[in-house]
Amino acid sequence: MFNSKSCLLRILFASIGLTIIGMVPGNAQTGKIDSLTQLLKTHTQKDQKRAQILLNLGSENMRLSPKLALPYAEEVLSFQDNMKDKTYISNAHRMKGISQFYLSMYPEALESLNKALSIDNAVNNAVGTAADLSNIGLVYMTQSKFAEALKYYLEALQKHEVLKNELNVAITLTNIGTVHNEMSDYKVAMQNYQRALPIFRKYKHAVGQSSTLTNIGTIHFKNNNIDEAIKYSKMSLAITDSIGDTRGSARENGNLSAYYSKLRQSDLALKYGFKAIEGNEKLSNTKSLGFNMQNISDAFYQQQDYAKAKTYGLNALKIARDLDVAEIKRDASLGLSEIYNALKAPDSTLFYYKLFKEYGDSISNDKKKNEITRMGMKYEFDKTEAIYKQKQVLAEGQLKQNQLQLALNNAELQRGLQLRNLQNALLENEKLVRREKERQLLISKNNEKLQSSKLNALSQEQKLNQLEIRQLWLYGILAIITLASVLIYILNLNRIRRLRFANILQRQEAEQSTLKLEYQYQLSESELRAIRSQMNPHFIFNVLNSIESYIMDNDKRTASRLIQKFASLSRLILENSTKSLVPADKEWKSLQLYTELEAMRYNNSFTYSFVLSADISLPTILLPPMLIQPLIENSILHGIIGAGIPDAYIAVAMQRSDQTLLITVTDNGIGLHGKTNRTVINVNKEKSIGLKSIKERIDLINTQYPGSASFSIEQRTDQQGTIAHISLPLLSQ
Repeated sequence: MFNSKSCLLRILFASIGLTIIGMVPGNAQTGKIDSLTQLLKTHTQKDQKRAQILLNLGSENMRLSPKLALPYAEEVLSFQDNMKDKTYISNAHRMKGISQFYLSMYPEALESLNKALSIDNAVNNAVGTAADLSNIGLVYMTQSKFAEALKYYLEALQKHEVLKNELNVAITLTNIGTVHNEMSDYKVAMQNYQRALPIFRKYKHAVGQSSTLTNIGTIHFKNNNIDEAIKYSKMSLAITDSIGDTRGSARENGNLSAYYSKLRQSDLALKYGFKAIEGNEKLSNTKSLGFNMQNISDAFYQQQDYAKAKTYGLNALKIARDLDVAEIKRDASLGLSEIYNALKAPDSTLFYYKLFKEYGDSISNDKKKNEITRMGMKYEFDKTEAIYKQKQVLAEGQLKQNQLQLALNNAELQRGLQLRNLQNALLENEKLVRREKERQLLISKNNEKLQSSKLNALSQEQKLNQLEIRQLWLYGILAIITLASVLIYILNLNRIRRLRFANILQRQEAEQSTLKLEYQYQLSESELRAIRSQMNPHFIFNVLNSIESYIMDNDKRTASRLIQKFASLSRLILENSTKSLVPADKEWKSLQLYTELEAMRYNNSFTYSFVLSADISLPTILLPPMLIQPLIENSILHGIIGAGIPDAYIAVAMQRSDQTLLITVTDNGIGLHGKTNRTVINVNKEKSIGLKSIKERIDLINTQYPGSASFSIEQRTDQQGTIAHISLPLLSQ
């Protein structure tokens, strides 16, 4: 009813180019293109750097659309005379040729790729030459010129093997296998695929693995081994789905639909057929949709669902007529004839059967012409392969002969060098013998002169011996005296240096002790002022008055709570006052108690909140005691009390940023420049005392931990009130 072979051969073969392989996610692609475009705008000079940016832009846009890449290659070629490195020009011609190939401009693509090949050969760019040869082979194979394609593929394979580029070797082997597959030489095609597949797996090249598995499945299908074809097609589908290759997934789903339709397993044929339609609709691949719909029509026919079979068959025939695809028109016509026959519609059955015969005769005539053409191509293909193999054998023989001749030449050269070295050694030996004779003659003459001089010197030597003995004693005594003087001088000098060093060391230690004592004194004074600031007599007096007032009003519960909180606060302050750093949980608790006491003392005329960041563990952190309390006191006494603010509040927050603690005290009082009604509250302590103490302690912390602490207080800009910031180093217990 339907020729599955026609469908499969239209979508199964997968060839791989050497320049454009793989895809990247859309967002990453767009981001890279935007970055390169911005870089291109900043570099306007027409030089090699701009050429490199243009080529990178063209390569990225090629992944989106070949038409987008073409202008970048053309611009590089427009200022090719400005570039000394000709590889930029060959890269531009190659990019232009690949863009033209994908746009089905085959003659123009061959012209551009041959220009790139000519330049790469001239500058000995082996990598570029191999890429040019492979892409030219791809153009010829797409035009079904298999003999020419094989010629260029074999040359490219030889280049890649010399360069030891395994991945490009595998790509070229796959394309050579596809050429043999088209020429029905399935055994050789399978050998090439099986050589390429392990390399793709080694480098985890997903596109290469998927394409090779697809082509192996094709060979099994042609040999009527449908189960093996399904196995390899599913392996390919798993890879395309894992990398998000929509085109590959649509191809393999369509193949599986055709395979299962061939096995009369209609449910699976429908399952994969609908997936193929979904993918090809996204890709706007109308021709593949025609084959998919015919597969689905056949599956519904097998299930005797003739209404759906007719709908998909008519859609397939419409696509075939729009695109003028003879195989789909023939298969769809025959399928519709059988469907209408099952529906008992003889007129429609006869009509579509006549169409089937008409399209079938047309395809039959085309097949006869194609077979004659294929026979000629097969002859040219075999002749090209034989010539290449013969040349390869001759080249290998010539190489071996050259290697043998080179070995002989090296042997002759080594022999000549050895002979020359021997002659030089003999000559040097003769020179040494002559020099030795001259030396012996000179020695004999000198011996005679020496004997006569010895006799004359013997008498003088006896006279001098006595004088030399006296001189030796004198020199010895002088040497001992000099040595002793030098030794005494060195010892004294060393002693003086040690004394000076000890004196300097003591002075430095004294200075450090003075600085340390001064720092401790300043720290103690600052902490003492903080204690006085926090526990000033007016605060204690006012709290006690409040307690007395509650007792007099017979509000014993409130008075008791106030006494308990005041006692807890006093105990915490006294405990914290003995240390320079205290656990943060105790300091945080004392701040809360103080604020709560002030709120109770002023009849809850303001609200308050303490917010702690979730990433802070108070028991593990150390804080300077009584550093934050003056800010809360200032906010209450100088910002809120006496101002008559109905919804007054104070917010204390602690956050963490890396190794820093950030503490903020915020209020909605009168601000820095407003004035409170001093008659309402009994306050004798000014703001400046507490703030001055805070600034002094911040300076002391920065002395110990430079640049780690800061303090600021400012008017709020969003609404009335003030906000104080304290930044402290994160100190752990």
